[in-house]
Amino acid sequence: MKKQKLYIALYEQLKNQIIEGQYQTQDKFPSKRQLSEHLSLSHTTIEHAYQLLLDEGFIYSKPRSGYYVSDIQSLPVINVNSPSIETEANPIDTNQYKYAFNLAEIDAEYFPLNLFRKFAKEAFEDNELALLEKGDIQGELNLRQQIAHYLFNSRGVSCHPNQIIIGSSTEQLLNMITDILKTSSFIIEKPSYPPIKHVLDKNNHDYIQATVEKDGINMTDVLNSNNDIVYITPSHQFPTGYVMNLKKRTQLIKWAHQKHSRYIIEDDYDSEFRYYGKPIPALQSLDKKDKVIYISTFSKSLYPSCRIAYIVLPQTLLQSYLSMPYKESNTVPVHIQQIIANFMSSGSFERHLNKMRKIYREKLNYILQRLEPYKEQLNIEGALTGMHFTLTVNNGLTMSQCLHNAEELKLKLNIYNYDEQVEPIPKFIIGFGGIPNHQLKEHTDILIKALTL
Repeated sequence: MKKQKLYIALYEQLKNQIIEGQYQTQDKFPSKRQLSEHLSLSHTTIEHAYQLLLDEGFIYSKPRSGYYVSDIQSLPVINVNSPSIETEANPIDTNQYKYAFNLAEIDAEYFPLNLFRKFAKEAFEDNELALLEKGDIQGELNLRQQIAHYLFNSRGVSCHPNQIIIGSSTEQLLNMITDILKTSSFIIEKPSYPPIKHVLDKNNHDYIQATVEKDGINMTDVLNSNNDIVYITPSHQFPTGYVMNLKKRTQLIKWAHQKHSRYIIEDDYDSEFRYYGKPIPALQSLDKKDKVIYISTFSKSLYPSCRIAYIVLPQTLLQSYLSMPYKESNTVPVHIQQIIANFMSSGSFERHLNKMRKIYREKLNYILQRLEPYKEQLNIEGALTGMHFTLTVNNGLTMSQCLHNAEELKLKLNIYNYDEQVEPIPKFIIGFGGIPNHQLKEHTDILIKALTL
């Protein structure tokens, strides 16, 4: 009964938001996955609520595009004082959670604030009037030079600073890429890293999805497709955590070489944090024909609010970019770029990365060791690298039971709801980067208590 009340309450809240004008006619509605992650509700709950909205005509579905709000003039008048989901279940009140294994968080305790403050002060100490100007459209040259040095030394990526474009997010840079490749069709991973799907859906780009296997993207799916652009996260696939092996990387490079129009977009997600085994080279470092578009960000290696991502364009696409009649101004403040460039040139960035790699490895090892006695109940995958892994509960507990246990213990869980199952198996994405060391034991205790028998 609780589940039924929850999806009805969600339906009532969304319906009221449409009636009250928070959504306009033809507005794109949140995807079921987005809403599930945002509210920490099961995919089934979202599915039932959306089905009610569809049945009553409040929203409609476009194939391969998503859900959209219907004509508000044709909607029935309802009681806008209907109970909302917040009053019944309060899922978006973050204060209800005492424990959380959140994604996209860092351990801020170890960030060298004093050193960063020093570089910030130095940036403004001299009469640096250039910091007040608009700045280079591709990003400040000194930062692009530092990124080029860093990529070569750490990932084997060979590029000229002129090939680098700095932006405020991966999504912004992907929008730019789809503008350059506007006549191309895409192949993305299934399941996929959300930003690429958002961008392709928003821009009405054609794409197919190729299944992700434990050793990387299914190459048969790629080879059987006529699409020209492959987007992958090979270093630590999101959300599975799988790492693409060298054989498939080589196969993908050969595939790209066979046709002039083919390119690979390599999102080197989480590549800085590999804890076990020999580092696998970036695809770009294996490519000898300029067919790889390399993209990454400082959100994990520095801090999330830094809002700096960067892309390395092959020379052929760089010319396409430079010839575009309209290009967005650079959205990253010049002074932030200058501070980070100085941070990198001093060697502080590399030292910080080495320290954080050790800290995150110790956190991961602690959690894995604590979960080891429960390996018959909890299956762990994707823990070789990065700042998250997946955890599947195979002891007979249902998703509803796991979520109920977590709620009782004030634990927030990130549901792995990418399999599109009506009754999903209990599978969760466990992020550990942002948990302070002194809270790690208690967090792990609660996780075990919620998911084991």
